[in-house]
Amino acid sequence: MAVTFPEGFLASATTAGIKPSGKPDLCLIALSPGAPDPARQGAAIVLTRNAVVGAPVLVARRVRAAMLSGRGPAPRAVLINSGNSNAATGDRGLRDAQETAALAAARLGVPPEAVLPSSTGVIGRPLPVGKIAEAIPSLVGALARGPEADAAAARAIMTTDLVPKSARASVDLAGHRVRIGAIAKGSGMIAPRLDSAFGPPSPQATMLAFITTDAAVDAPTLQRLIEPACAASFNRISVDNHPSCSDTVAVLASGMARGPGGGPVPPIRPGTPEAEALAAALAGVCQDLAEQVVRDGEGATRTFRVTVRGAATDAAAEAMARQVVDSPLVKCAIHGRDPNWGRIVTAAGNAGHPFDPAEASLTIGPVEVYRAGVPIPAALIDPALAQAMASARVELALTVGRGPGASWMIGCDLSAGYVSINADYTT
Repeated sequence: MAVTFPEGFLASATTAGIKPSGKPDLCLIALSPGAPDPARQGAAIVLTRNAVVGAPVLVARRVRAAMLSGRGPAPRAVLINSGNSNAATGDRGLRDAQETAALAAARLGVPPEAVLPSSTGVIGRPLPVGKIAEAIPSLVGALARGPEADAAAARAIMTTDLVPKSARASVDLAGHRVRIGAIAKGSGMIAPRLDSAFGPPSPQATMLAFITTDAAVDAPTLQRLIEPACAASFNRISVDNHPSCSDTVAVLASGMARGPGGGPVPPIRPGTPEAEALAAALAGVCQDLAEQVVRDGEGATRTFRVTVRGAATDAAAEAMARQVVDSPLVKCAIHGRDPNWGRIVTAAGNAGHPFDPAEASLTIGPVEVYRAGVPIPAALIDPALAQAMASARVELALTVGRGPGASWMIGCDLSAGYVSINADYTT
């Protein structure tokens, strides 16, 4: 089980006819009718920073602002379609997103602003509202809890994904068991740059993640817990250095977890050990999903992790790691199992944060190939190096000096499959 693993959640999916393939393309995740009063429920929303955004993102921004200011409710459901991103569709797209959310809300018996719309797929095409409207009654009627509902929901949000993605976790909070479930999609157009509702944005086809928990936590607290989790997970992956216009992480909290005696869990307060434990569990789920997205990168045959240490700051280290992960030359070397370390070092040197090569070293797997600015010739004939380059995940560790800064990124190789998928995407 995934999104319905926590108490108080239902899910369903159907084929509305949005995708030409006829595959499932509409999904609903909702709090069950028996969920407690809104005072025990919360939500959090983290969104793309792309200047070009889908209409559902515009709706989500408004919902989030109202929710965090206390002027509006926390969402009780998420309506997700795949096959059409409803992006670059102007005022019509905004009306369409609002209309489909309102239609689902009416069937669920909740206010229109309590349903969050989300879309992924081809950009610039009008959303087929009629098809979605026709499918909503059966979609709501099919809401259920269990592995089948979870699996159907995970499949319905896929676009170029080869596999559905889900995760779950349990955590003990002051003697109460709290559950977390999640589904995600993402394969191409992956380099999320998710925003912050409380301060300056933090750096992050479309990446969507929908997370549920039965913890009792209000919206502002949950928002502050999920943003660092996103920054340490989705922010650290890249398939093609192309942030989507629709990237979204949405979290719903039902407040329906129960203690050993059957009583309700106490609300989670900011700054408490319970809040820290829930934050850690959310981060673990996000990291799990993020790595699944990279493994399923379009055309990917292997992934690689770049760790940078010794930089002046963490931000400098992250910039270097990101430069390496996004380098087409490095990605091709990973694909070809070619230990071409020069591409890695020079990519890091192009990140805008100078370092002294005489203090740099690079290790591929367990083998040091570059030290103090010069290569180690014997390393290139070490059988362990060939084995490291052939592994499912290649580990690259670059030290650039003696500073305190450190960071990491995870990416995937670049294959002919990626070119084929994207050359033929809309044709």
